[in-house]
Amino acid sequence: MAQAYRDETLLSIGELAAASGLSPKALRMYADSELLPPQRVDPFTGYRSYGADQVRRARLIAALRGLGMGLARIRVLCDLDAAAAASELWSWWRQEEADALSRGTAVRALAQDLGGLSPEDTTMTPSATIHDAVPRQVATAVHRGLVRAAQQDATLHRELPGGAVLIAVADGFGADDELSARMLDALADDLVGTLETDPSADPLRALETAWAAAEALVPTEEPDGSTLTAALLQGSRLHLAHLGDTRAVLVHGDRVDPVTQDHTRLRSLVAAGRLSPDEVAAHPDRAVLNRALAAGAPTAPDLLLRRIEAGDLVLIASDGLHAVVDPSALAEALTDPRTDVGALAEQLVAMTLEAGAPDNVALVLARV
Repeated sequence: MAQAYRDETLLSIGELAAASGLSPKALRMYADSELLPPQRVDPFTGYRSYGADQVRRARLIAALRGLGMGLARIRVLCDLDAAAAASELWSWWRQEEADALSRGTAVRALAQDLGGLSPEDTTMTPSATIHDAVPRQVATAVHRGLVRAAQQDATLHRELPGGAVLIAVADGFGADDELSARMLDALADDLVGTLETDPSADPLRALETAWAAAEALVPTEEPDGSTLTAALLQGSRLHLAHLGDTRAVLVHGDRVDPVTQDHTRLRSLVAAGRLSPDEVAAHPDRAVLNRALAAGAPTAPDLLLRRIEAGDLVLIASDGLHAVVDPSALAEALTDPRTDVGALAEQLVAMTLEAGAPDNVALVLARV
């Protein structure tokens, strides 16, 4: 029987994956796009073999895709010598900066048309003071998961003056396991003080002001930090401040609507149509945040406003849940109106554990 021959001077796709930090799936995608074709394909097994000199090219392709560069321009850059490639990279980046500047001008003009001049002087319409949509059921859950040695995720649920309810989740990282919980407490305490002093204060602006109390806890000398997503439910409005990759979703009937967007560099490129979801799933930097409550990172939150109605369900969860649980299974669980929030919280944790739970998980559910 004929046996497949393997040239020991070549790398298998698994060996190239280990050397480059890319997954075999990513290497196959780059081979299919002719960015990184294998040097040899075994005629018997179809196994792909690569040269050792392709490790550097694989790393470069991944880095350039992670920046959002298009495939056609990557092909050009990868075939240049080092000095010319660096010049090509800077040329591309200058155009990116010019594009961002022109979009900023257009955003400012459109915001002015909508009634606000800038993020600093835009004022939100205060929500109506009604209480028929106040949350009546709230449940929280945290679990260390099956891999992590410490619990760094935290949740918060607090009743506020005027019948409002604050719910929040923070996902900490670094050596300080309690940082996320302290940030949540600081935000809640400041928010309570604002609303007690001025019950008519705009909720979204009050959240933004309270955010500074959490931000003040960011260590300046240590690589510790946290994501933070906080929702203030008052009347018929959901006011939300969000930073990081903790997610908030709003469930209305059988519809599950994402409210937040993950603040990762790669996710923003997917949203812009410049990177495919498959590429993100296979990229070594897929979980790297580009905004968080951490030293050296942008710390200003997204400020969001949504309408809520009786029967709606609000979920805030760390990536320990949404990164591992199948989206369709999660949606099915969230849209079951027969499940009370306490049982649903337990169910979501169980689903996470069944999926392997490689990370801490934290979640808050509020049924309006």
